[in-house]
Amino acid sequence: MIKLFLIISLLTTIFPGNANEGMWEPSQLTNIQKDILDAGFDGDIETFSDLFEYPLNAIVSLGGCSAAFISDSGLIATNYHCIESSYLQFNAKKMNKDLFKTGFLAKTLNKEAQSAPGARVYITQAIKNVTDKVLDGTTNASSENERYQTIQANRKELISSCETSDEYECEVRSFYSGETYQLIKKLIIKDVRLVYAPPQSIGEFGGEIDNWMYPRHTGDFALLRAYVGPNNESKEYSANNKPFKPISHLKVSKSGISEGDFVMVAGYPGRTNRLMTFPEIEFDVQVGFDNSVTYLKDRIDLIRYLVKDDEAKALKYRGSVSGAENYYKKISGQINGAKNFNLLDQEKIKWNQFLTYVENNGNESQKIALDSLLSITSDIDNDSLNNRYYGGSTLLGTASTIYRLAYEKTKPNKDRELGYQERDYERLVNRMRSLEYRFDKDVDKGIFLFNLNKYRDIDQNDRRLNYSKTLKLGSSFDVTKLVVDEMYSFPSSLLNLNKRIDMLDMSLDDLNKSNDPFIKLAREIFDENMELEKFNKARSSSLQKNKAIYIKALREFYKSQNKDIYADANGTLRVTFGNVMGVELNDGVYYKPFTTLEGINQKNTNQSPFNVDEKQVNLIKNKEYGSYEVQELGSVPVNYISNLDITNGNSGSSTLNSKGDFVGLAFDGMLETIISDYKFIPQTRTIHADSRYLLWTLEVFEGDSRLINEMSLVK
Repeated sequence: MIKLFLIISLLTTIFPGNANEGMWEPSQLTNIQKDILDAGFDGDIETFSDLFEYPLNAIVSLGGCSAAFISDSGLIATNYHCIESSYLQFNAKKMNKDLFKTGFLAKTLNKEAQSAPGARVYITQAIKNVTDKVLDGTTNASSENERYQTIQANRKELISSCETSDEYECEVRSFYSGETYQLIKKLIIKDVRLVYAPPQSIGEFGGEIDNWMYPRHTGDFALLRAYVGPNNESKEYSANNKPFKPISHLKVSKSGISEGDFVMVAGYPGRTNRLMTFPEIEFDVQVGFDNSVTYLKDRIDLIRYLVKDDEAKALKYRGSVSGAENYYKKISGQINGAKNFNLLDQEKIKWNQFLTYVENNGNESQKIALDSLLSITSDIDNDSLNNRYYGGSTLLGTASTIYRLAYEKTKPNKDRELGYQERDYERLVNRMRSLEYRFDKDVDKGIFLFNLNKYRDIDQNDRRLNYSKTLKLGSSFDVTKLVVDEMYSFPSSLLNLNKRIDMLDMSLDDLNKSNDPFIKLAREIFDENMELEKFNKARSSSLQKNKAIYIKALREFYKSQNKDIYADANGTLRVTFGNVMGVELNDGVYYKPFTTLEGINQKNTNQSPFNVDEKQVNLIKNKEYGSYEVQELGSVPVNYISNLDITNGNSGSSTLNSKGDFVGLAFDGMLETIISDYKFIPQTRTIHADSRYLLWTLEVFEGDSRLINEMSLVK
């Protein structure tokens, strides 16, 4: 009895079963309606699972972050940290003004600021299962490379037939590690403008110190606006464009939510690793995490050194540093989380039970596939370490893109590699433009030299031969440095915006005659990289085929335990749900679900990152709460936590109540539970910016009425 009880206890611990676990596809919500109802949802699940109904038809992607329409004139709410690079950094250079320090508020429509080239809003229009069409013909393939090419040809055909105009972008996404494929059609909004960003002292209050931490007091919110042409067509920035009219927009709650209330988040989470095999998880925990932490720490320290005492350079690399800092802290948290929650011990138990199930119930093809899968993933993990310091030069990367495009243009458009077709030209042009505000030659050279020195430490048999030979990595590093010095002293055409763009139209013959050192290096390493790419494609095909068999076996295993599995996050629209609640993570320390304005002044040191604007200090001191005071709190709520299941990419996701009203923005997880990317744990908490803090900041702090009057406010 004791043994049986122990086994049952372990199963309930390590298998999916927490009511709020899972990043669900909208179509799956009706299948889990009992869990949703048990969490306190009192709306219409059928409506909430429909892409074309409120509220999901108001949810959008920014291509890395999530967002949502909150007015009928295209006003969009997202996180502050999602708009720093393409909106604040870009306009700071244009306006010659430190917008991070001052913030930005457009008083009128015509003052709303243009975004950086390539900034987009994507609105999901349709999702269709196309597994059979993607895999059509693969069973007859004579090699893994042919199988890969068959899949790619099928994907390109599906995308081509889906993109009926340049207003739409289509993609084929893999779900369940390649077990299924879905065709996703998205409307592209090409003119997106900055409307509001609070000063850094609000939008990034606490900085890196408070990142991934709670209690939190960060106004991590910003407002954008989508614009279209005079005839409602998707169009690049023009003074003649007008605000986009979405089908729906979220109503904004003035009363917000309370402890215990049902909440859900709809957004575009990037990646989770919950369907990994145990050896893959083991590699990450025992090797990968530490390697990533070292790499990111080196990169942060290096860039900071290279931009010190130069504000212009520091601004260009601000996004690179903050992004690296974010992941550095996250992975550091995952290291601790793996230890504190016994990740490997629990996953090993689950893995051994799965292996036993396959041994007793699986067929021979499943066993063979599993062995192949483990071999492939082991090789991929090791290769990832060897390639970590490969490249690093933006100029070399740009030259390689230009050279690859010229090579692909020798083929018919339909046969070109994805990313280099005619549909991709605009994206490539915008990539060339982005160097104007994200690149500095001297900093780039410093990063490249650092990476080359690290790459020399890899066994020469694992290094790329032509790359190492051309850059003389077998010699003294002083010799390599002389080669790089000469490359960067050359007056490269890549340093000029118009010439960079013109080079996208050059033929392969023209580029082969170029004496630009970066084009020459791209040419020297091209064949080598193409051979490696061919190898990786074949391996990718084998990985997908074997992983699909593994997932099928895993699904059967879970079914034997009366459980089901959900797809790992992959950047597609997902819904997660739960409740507002505090948490006890450390002995005797309970984190309340809400923080308030008073906590801002308590943290104030008058020094970054805990410097509070004097106006805000006085407003809080004088208890000028406007209409947003919550009686139970005796103040205005700033942030709150819930037990929702989110990850990177969910940043900017709207938090909704049972009616679908906007009650905040998800923007972070708690460091102590960030290991949930690998295994969801009941203590997992999501940090949200409260809708009432956004409204208070606009109305009371900024004295703005234009934007608030534009919203549909509800109690």
